[in-house]
Amino acid sequence: MWDFMSTFSSVVPDRKPNPLLDQQNIQKIQPYQRLAAYYDSLMDYIDYDTWVADIKTLVAPYEPGKTWLDISCGTGSMAIRLADEGIDMTAVDLSAHMIDIARDKARSTKLDIDFSVGNMVDFASKKSFDVIINLHDGLNYLLETSDIELFLKNTYALLKPGGILLFDVVTPLLCQTHFRGYREIFNDERGGYERHTSYDPNSQLAESVFTLKTDNSDTVDVESHIQRAYEQDDVEGFCASSDFEWWQILDDESLEQPTANTERFIVMLRKSE
Repeated sequence: MWDFMSTFSSVVPDRKPNPLLDQQNIQKIQPYQRLAAYYDSLMDYIDYDTWVADIKTLVAPYEPGKTWLDISCGTGSMAIRLADEGIDMTAVDLSAHMIDIARDKARSTKLDIDFSVGNMVDFASKKSFDVIINLHDGLNYLLETSDIELFLKNTYALLKPGGILLFDVVTPLLCQTHFRGYREIFNDERGGYERHTSYDPNSQLAESVFTLKTDNSDTVDVESHIQRAYEQDDVEGFCASSDFEWWQILDDESLEQPTANTERFIVMLRKSE
């Protein structure tokens, strides 16, 4: 599913401070407040069609219905592809800016998708769902075990009997290999951004700091995105303490049992009938 190294095709090693942060005025803004406009460029290495095919392969043996929820949908790329295949999609993201872009994309394709702003740990709906997906590092944005437990409890409640929850998890190996001391510079007519990414193996926290120019030459906007990596033992613990009675953890490349070289897990849990 995931070709991580292509993310950094324009990234070079750099352990020096970000020169843009020497500006006199730094405005700290919310994640994806401005970066939402660049999100599709950031994610252009992802083969969404392969992701959709793999997800359908994983859930097919259980013959789920066609009412699905994407509970951390970004700009809607997965939801749009799934809706185009006849699935009744609801899609949620914490960022209103991401949802605005997702709605515009869906309108351009004339697909009817129920987009809304919401938090994955407490999103409520009058619908119940056959499948819930949370992909592209969504769960890694939950930094505390208590939040993951709330997420699993909430998704369990949102699922129909026999429903499936499917999410991915970035591992410390991926972060240790790819996230330490890199920077990326992206320029376009909107001004672009500079990205500095670091990883602390002790806390297992990866931080990406995006610096964006503003109309004022002496001021920059800064978005900080923090994620926590999780080992397989951590993920097994989350699953075991949840209300789900069945789950499996797979390597995202092979869709088979993880190995010591697994950089990303695919986790599938099923609610009892």
